[in-house]
Amino acid sequence: MHDTLKFETFVDAYENIFEEYLSSVVAKLPGENEDYRAVQNEIESLYESYPGVLGIFDAEKAAALSKQECAALVKVLLLKNRLTELEMQSVYFRGCCDGVGYLRKAGYGVRFADCAASNHLGSAKYRMKK
Repeated sequence: MHDTLKFETFVDAYENIFEEYLSSVVAKLPGENEDYRAVQNEIESLYESYPGVLGIFDAEKAAALSKQECAALVKVLLLKNRLTELEMQSVYFRGCCDGVGYLRKAGYGVRFADCAASNHLGSAKYRMKK
């Protein structure tokens, strides 16, 4: 007899709170990921050094920037892109951990070393038992 494996995916089961789940993964980054914290600190430092840069994000007011502030704005935007990359990595590896959890639940005996430590992304490896 052939049994068909049936279980819901996370998105199927929790579609109404999916964004909240992703936010909870990202919210842990400042406390767990040194690189993420460093980029956040660098952005804050630029905002302190160039207050006009933060004002550029206010859609209600017109803003004019000096040449130095423009350079700082470009740096802030590049750093914000880096934060997004780190967030995407964290969510991706959280999904890998969830996938391993589903496989374990299905009885495939998958191991995912250091899964919870998403700030050590390069060290996460898995192997399946046959």
